[in-house]
Amino acid sequence: MELRHLRYFTAVAEDLHFGRAAARLNIAAPTLSHQILALENMLGAKLFLRRTKSNVTLTATGKRFLIEAYATLTQASHAESIGRRAARGDIGSIALGYIFSAGMSGFVSRHLVAFREKHPGVALQLRRVVTFEQFRALTDDTLDVGLTAAPQTYPIGLTGFVVDRQPYYLAIPEGNPIAKLRRVTPADIVDEPFVAVSLEMEVGFGGGNIAAIAPPGTTLRIIERGPDIFSVLTLCATGLGLSVMSEPMANVRMPGLVFRKVEGVARTFDLALVHRRTETAPAVRLFIEFMRSRLRSRKA
Repeated sequence: MELRHLRYFTAVAEDLHFGRAAARLNIAAPTLSHQILALENMLGAKLFLRRTKSNVTLTATGKRFLIEAYATLTQASHAESIGRRAARGDIGSIALGYIFSAGMSGFVSRHLVAFREKHPGVALQLRRVVTFEQFRALTDDTLDVGLTAAPQTYPIGLTGFVVDRQPYYLAIPEGNPIAKLRRVTPADIVDEPFVAVSLEMEVGFGGGNIAAIAPPGTTLRIIERGPDIFSVLTLCATGLGLSVMSEPMANVRMPGLVFRKVEGVARTFDLALVHRRTETAPAVRLFIEFMRSRLRSRKA
């Protein structure tokens, strides 16, 4: 049995006349009659009682079958609509990873609110994940899109583009004389001890945040490393040393710390939207293009 059999049946059931139903379906009356007979043979029951050559009435079986035929055609139409919307990207699901600073800056909430308003049928599943874990998750398909620190080169199979640039700030123990300065330049901190994130988190990012603000030809002294940004901030708050982070992290309030923007630094902390090079999911591609269009409109 095919959907066309149900469409033919409902047309005859509505008109109770083979000629009129055939005209509405744009097929020949004998063809329609043959298709109805074939449907009755499939079911092993009569659906119509022929009063004349063209006029018919529904049998008791026909009346019950009509209810199910309408329900099936409605569901088929709904499935077709869902399929078309999914193919356009209007509905679907996107697993999106983001680093903490992207959330703290309001970047994630600002753009996702706009995306949801435009595409309410797409579900967004958010996960806060550090950059390298996002790369792994994108590679094994457990994430669809990532908001990460922009790497110098993307891992095999991944690509991306910068979506935000953030100035660098210093996290300074409040007892350190540097904390009393209103303006801090790289020259002010060349002899200071620093706390950094793990080497794994810095690999592929040009030496990390601390190297980004170092004066040309100098290497700032790293005396301790923490496994994550909060560990680094905690170490700084104990007076161990300074650290460097993107602007949004200056919104963190931790006793014992003050934050100062690093003046006179050309480099910025770049936030990238990362995705698979061969992405085929319509909803994911729609989101990527949405973000590109937001960037274009911002530059215009």
